[in-house]
Formats: sequence, structure tokens, C-alpha cells
Amino acid sequence: MLKSFIRRVILDKITEKGQVEGAPIVNFLERKISVEGEDMYVGQGWLEWLFWLGGFYLALPANTYGVVVYPDGTSHNLKGGLHDEVPAGVYQVYYVDKHERTDTSAPVSEMTTDGEKLTLQVILRYRVDEPVLALSIARPVETLMEHIETDVAQYIRTHDHSDIADSSDKQDSKLFAFFSERHNRRKPLSDAISITGIELKDFTGDREYVEMRRKARMDERQNQIERQQAEYQQELNRLKALHKADNEKVAAEHTASLEKKATEHKVEIEKMEARHQKEKQDILIQVQLQEIDLDNKRKHLQRRENEFFKAIDAISAATNTSGYPMNSNVIKVMTDLVAALKEEVENEPNSAEKKSTTEKSRTAPLASPTDKVEKLTNTLLNLLNPKK
Repeated sequence: MLKSFIRRVILDKITEKGQVEGAPIVNFLERKISVEGEDMYVGQGWLEWLFWLGGFYLALPANTYGVVVYPDGTSHNLKGGLHDEVPAGVYQVYYVDKHERTDTSAPVSEMTTDGEKLTLQVILRYRVDEPVLALSIARPVETLMEHIETDVAQYIRTHDHSDIADSSDKQDSKLFAFFSERHNRRKPLSDAISITGIELKDFTGDREYVEMRRKARMDERQNQIERQQAEYQQELNRLKALHKADNEKVAAEHTASLEKKATEHKVEIEKMEARHQKEKQDILIQVQLQEIDLDNKRKHLQRRENEFFKAIDAISAATNTSGYPMNSNVIKVMTDLVAALKEEVENEPNSAEKKSTTEKSRTAPLASPTDKVEKLTNTLLNLLNPKK
């Protein structure tokens, strides 16, 4: 009875202290999925040592794993709360990010299967699934991004220019499947970290090389037309010489026939040249439209990124007001802002909508980020800075 009572008192004190102190504020650096916490000591009080009543309280921030290294060196992914009946010793704590994270690869340049040089840059979304395993891998995020950049080069080498251009205009399941399939073969990294999404951020062709190839194709077609003209002219001359040896009537008939064919061929050549000129103009128009479309998309993404960063900075400022109770209005606005950000991400337009947007972008600029996110961000900033 005495031991049970003392045990309950000690564990209640440990729980009370942990709840009063609360979870620490953890900020994860770029490409760092973990932050080392303060060590915890178990079994140092004389009552704990005497009755073997050791325990510790693990306070976890939201959307964070808690990996605890026991005195024997083993690592455990623990839930937040009281953990009793544990051996005495020093316990190391590591906080691992549970959020979906985003990173951008370096630009990668390679030749496509149809011989054009492209430079691609992708945006990768990923999440830690097995925090203990992830901590056992040296530089897990850097290793993941190195593999992704290798996959980008392979993706360019195994696709033609048109396929990659289509992938940049819509949410392409083939693009995600390509990177997922290669990532899943990399154990244990794929078990520790999963890829949740990927999209092309930047799509750039080698303008000089593209123009050179386009000019080469045009020159080749022109040379083909000239060769055909020379062959017809050579045949015409041969037939003229042949019929000249015959009587004038037969020669005249053959000459008239050949001249008719020559006239028809000339008309056909003029039609081909007209089609060639139209095709050339269409190619130039398409290139200009694609450049306008890509520029609009970059501006749209930049505006949206700025709005999102502003919202995240406002949320960070609200959560960093330590030492003072948080205003209920701030909590409500912050909650609504997080929901609006999530809604904005989840309500990405589908491929049909994107196609429609692309067509409209030829005559009108892209829309700015949602008014809802902007309004909530400004409201939150006003609550945090009432004097302003």
C-alpha cells in the first residue's frame, strides 16, 4: 500500500510537471527533419531509486514524432504523455517533423529522346513515415533530393520534348508514377520517407539549339523541293532530247504533255511552299504562346508563394507569443487561415481546368491568390499588431 501510494504521488508529480511545462516550440530547419530535445533523467530522486518508481513525461508539439533513445541505446517512437516503469538513466529525445514537407530540386539539363536539350526543375512533396528509421539514415533529405535530381535526368533522357511539355501543363499521373516507382526501389530510404507529390516547377528549352534544329528541318525540306525540281527538269530535258529525234508531231505532243506536267508540278510546289510558310508561322506562334503561358505561370506561382509565405509568417508570429495567453480571436483566425491554406492546396484545378486557364492566359493575366487567404492573413496581422 505504501509503495503504491508513493508510486502514484511520484508519477502524478512527474505528469503535473510535464503538463505545466508543456511542449517545447520546435522549428525544423530546411532539409532537417529532426531537432534534438533536452535529455531526461530517470531514477535520480531518492524515493524513485528506493522504490524503483522511475518515469518521464514526454510532451510533444503538434504534428511531431517523439523518438526517445533509452539508456541501453535502443530508439523508440513514443506517444506524448507519461511513460513509467522504465529503467533509470539518461534518455535522449529527438523531435521529428510529421508534416508534409516541400523541397525544390536544382535545375537539371539533359537531351530528350527526340534530340532537344531541356532543363527541368521539380517541386517535391514528401513525408516522414518511419521516424526511427529516418534518424538512422545519414542526411536523409539531402540523399532523397540527390536521388530525385538523378531521376529528373533519367526522365528527360527517356521522354521526348512533347511528353515533357504536356507534363508541365497538367497534373500528370505518369510523372508521379515514374518518380514513385524509382523511389520505392531505394530501401530503406523509401520505407522511412514517402513521396506524396511531384510537379514540374521550371521547364526551359535550349533556345539556340531548338532554333538550330528548326532551321535544319526547314533547310532539309527546301533542299528536297529543289532536288525534286532538278529531277523533273532533268527528265524533261531528257524527254525533249528523245522526242527531238522523232518527228516533230510526236515531239510536239510529248513536249506539250511534259510542259503540262511541269505546270502542274509548279502549282503543287507553290502549294507546298505555301503550306510550309503557314507551318513555319504556326510554329513561331506556338513558341510565343508557350513563352507567354510559362511567364504567366511563373508570375502566378510567385504571387501565390508570396501570399502563402506571408500567411505562414503570420501563423508563426502568432504561435511565438510565448509568456502570454493567446487571444481567442487570434486562435480562431489562425485556425481559419490554416484551413484556408489547406483548402487552397487541396482545391488545385484539374487538368481540364488548367487547360482552360492556359487558353485564357493568352489574352488575360492569371488570377491573384485567393482573397480568403489574403483577408485572413491581414486580419491575423492586425490582431497581432493592433497599433498598426
